[in-house]
Amino acid sequence: MDIFKWIKDIEHVYNDLINNAKDFNLNDIEQFREEQRKEFENFINEKNQVINSALKKLSIDVESEVKSFRIKMDKAIKKIDKQFQKSTEHLQNLIIKEVELDF
Repeated sequence: MDIFKWIKDIEHVYNDLINNAKDFNLNDIEQFREEQRKEFENFINEKNQVINSALKKLSIDVESEVKSFRIKMDKAIKKIDKQFQKSTEHLQNLIIKEVELDF
């Protein structure tokens, strides 16, 4: 019967249309996904460059401050050492005087 043949042909066309639509949509989805992945990678790379730049600058600033701190600490230690030497001499003289060992 011709009607059953037509129904089979219609069913075959319907299945072809559905499969073609699936393939077409799947390709669009995969293309969109790939575009989004590339955009996300570019975004991440840009942010990594900003972060790396900030870290380098921070590292340079910290290194500079550490160097400055070391210089100040060295000066302070030298001043403390001088004051300690003066105090030691004064203390020795005071002990000698108190014990009455003036020669």
